[in-house]
Amino acid sequence: MNVSRYLNLNTVVVTIFATPFLMVLSRNIATPIFVLVAALLLLCAVNDRGLKAVLQSGLSTGRSPAALLFGVLVVFMGLSVSWSTSVERSLETTVHFAGNLVLFGLCVAALTVCASARLIRSILFPLAIIGTALFLVSEVIFGTPVRALVGASPEVFRMNRAAVALVLMLPFVLYALPQAKKVPGLRLAAVLTVGVAAFMSDSETAKLAFIAAILLLPVFVLLKDKGIWFLGLLTLGTFILMPVISPHVMSLIPDVLASRLPYGSVGIRADIWTAFSSLISNHFFLGHGVDASYMAAVDYKDLDIEPFLGWGHPHNFAIQVWYELGVIGVGLFAALIFLFFRALRAVPVDLLPAVLSTVAAVWTVALVSHGAWQAWWWCLVGLVSVLWLIELKCRHGLEAPQSDT
Repeated sequence: MNVSRYLNLNTVVVTIFATPFLMVLSRNIATPIFVLVAALLLLCAVNDRGLKAVLQSGLSTGRSPAALLFGVLVVFMGLSVSWSTSVERSLETTVHFAGNLVLFGLCVAALTVCASARLIRSILFPLAIIGTALFLVSEVIFGTPVRALVGASPEVFRMNRAAVALVLMLPFVLYALPQAKKVPGLRLAAVLTVGVAAFMSDSETAKLAFIAAILLLPVFVLLKDKGIWFLGLLTLGTFILMPVISPHVMSLIPDVLASRLPYGSVGIRADIWTAFSSLISNHFFLGHGVDASYMAAVDYKDLDIEPFLGWGHPHNFAIQVWYELGVIGVGLFAALIFLFFRALRAVPVDLLPAVLSTVAAVWTVALVSHGAWQAWWWCLVGLVSVLWLIELKCRHGLEAPQSDT
């Protein structure tokens, strides 16, 4: 049987673009979809080049500086289990994090050898994002009738992750749209519908990420390749200095804006970040252990800041790494961030604005909301990354992208 007739990278792209729609119905669907995407990519690669080439590519990917550095990080996380106050959860978190890295490594290895790299430049994909955004909005307005129909819980906040997924995919859609000229207003429609979905959801994170992505996109257009160093320094700076910045977050926001922000959007976050930051010095070098922030309210129950420690995690990637892995973990992640932005120099200049806008949205989410090790979050970022990797694969000329369909 000719597998290529039924399976190619277009199948992968369709699967990824279906992710936000499915996340409206199930908030934990990103992880199994990422597993499916990795499996599809491997099947594509084996079909194109054979198992031996895939294995060689996997070994090559595993020997890359970033992969080796991630390996050191996982080992350190594993060691930190021994001094974490939440040993069982800490061990499970480390395994999940390592699994996510393996999945992404498999995707990279498969795309390295896959000869049929092809991205359908079709109005179907922006229409999918627009349709999903409208679906989310309708669920909010009418009280989640479709979620109720499929047996999902009716709470609106359950769709927050879908709103985040829509925002993260928006820059890619805006980049790909110039090739789809059949609907002139599609770009504006995508921005408006995703923006409405983000702001009608209960996700303050999606709102902030949308603002960051849209406001910074024209900045990156002007900066061109200099945008790499602009965002790179901003990312590294906020990552390293966040424990120092967090007590002053509200003072950095103009009074006119700060007075209109609900406490639940920024104020509560600033208080949580400050509470965790004040405890970093207690275990400055090794940290409290991976996922120890889950037990912080118990570990420091006698402190006045205890109410701000009981949120499961600091809702800030940088502060969680500082708190749980100490300066050693921060050093490892800082090196990985540096390698990532250095690698972006290979991205074609015309792709950079949208790529950097995606990165800015991802970093915004990481700094204001989800846990540093949440599997669904890493898988969602992996899925969005695979979209860009496929596009870069097209640019290498193995197969020209198709025209409008």
